[in-house]
Amino acid sequence: MLVISLYYLYHLLFLLFSLGLTKPLAGTPAGTGRNRLAVLVPAHNEENVIASSVRSILASRYPGNKFDVYVIADNCTDRTAELAREAGALVLERKNKTLRGKQHALKWAFEQINLDDYDAVVILDADNHVHPGFLGVLDHYLAAGQRVIQGYVETKNPGDSWVTANYAYMFWYLCRLQMARTRLGLSAWLAGTGLCISVDVLRRVGWNVTTLVDDVEYTCQLLLVGERVTFAPGAVVYDQKPVGLRDSMKQRLRWVRGQTQVTLRYIPRLAWHVVRCWWRGDCGQAVRSIDGIMWVPMQLVLLTSFTVSLLMGGLNYLAGVLLSVPAFYLLPLLAERVRIRRAWTYLVTAGAFFFTWIPVTAYGVVTYDQKSWWRTPH
Repeated sequence: MLVISLYYLYHLLFLLFSLGLTKPLAGTPAGTGRNRLAVLVPAHNEENVIASSVRSILASRYPGNKFDVYVIADNCTDRTAELAREAGALVLERKNKTLRGKQHALKWAFEQINLDDYDAVVILDADNHVHPGFLGVLDHYLAAGQRVIQGYVETKNPGDSWVTANYAYMFWYLCRLQMARTRLGLSAWLAGTGLCISVDVLRRVGWNVTTLVDDVEYTCQLLLVGERVTFAPGAVVYDQKPVGLRDSMKQRLRWVRGQTQVTLRYIPRLAWHVVRCWWRGDCGQAVRSIDGIMWVPMQLVLLTSFTVSLLMGGLNYLAGVLLSVPAFYLLPLLAERVRIRRAWTYLVTAGAFFFTWIPVTAYGVVTYDQKSWWRTPH
């Protein structure tokens, strides 16, 4: 129980530190548009959202001759490719029924485009909208020498349901931790969308991700080669979250399975990397890898914590969770200055949403070797 308590205390300290940090305005600081960007949008049967997403990206306050938008129409059976093309995107149509999923679509796309034409690639989801200054902020960080950048993933629909509100709480909390990690010189963590990778890093590290959570796996790969992710809170991307509990649980099941896959594959490698870095005097990289070890196996800590606490506290523990989780999320809501009325109204459901993680996590850990992929409906 002491180990679990120390784990939670570790992350709580990051949150408390982050509460004193000021987030820059969306779209700031803006660069001068010196970097040429390839924006990649993987899409599988996304005809409902792809056109508005493309138009949002193309409306960016960034020189039009300095970025291209590629939509990867991955095994689509609807009008995704047609609508994306009409909206102004360059469309790459992929047909591969064996290797399905975002990570495979991206690897294929990197081989189709001429990376020599670009300084960096930007990855977005098919339902995303971006702040007009999103690309400009990425340009600023690239010009400052940052090689891998994660933007601020804001929930597009926090007031749609109690489920989307709880996603918003989680992402507001996580983005606060990202700000703290970057300020302390650690590595932020890629979030699957709103990310930017310099072509130099992409060529060095490659794109060889095979788990269900390409973002977490690629962050681990970056740590192992001495790279780190910088969080750019002014680069805002708006991400649509599942409205219904069933779709949410299916999405989170994929996350837990993927997180467990990464835990088993990379925690031993990160631990050995810590020893090697410390031995050669690279304390900064050693500490960043230790932080990775404290981050990756969160699903195992959550499951163990729930089991032990339930056995020790019973009904008192359950009641405590229902009261303490809303109080905990109150901190990032205040720090983010959230003014969405429904986000505050749904805060009382945060404890109940926490409990929905338990069956998802338990089943996901047990069935971690299943790599079946499905799209989240938008």
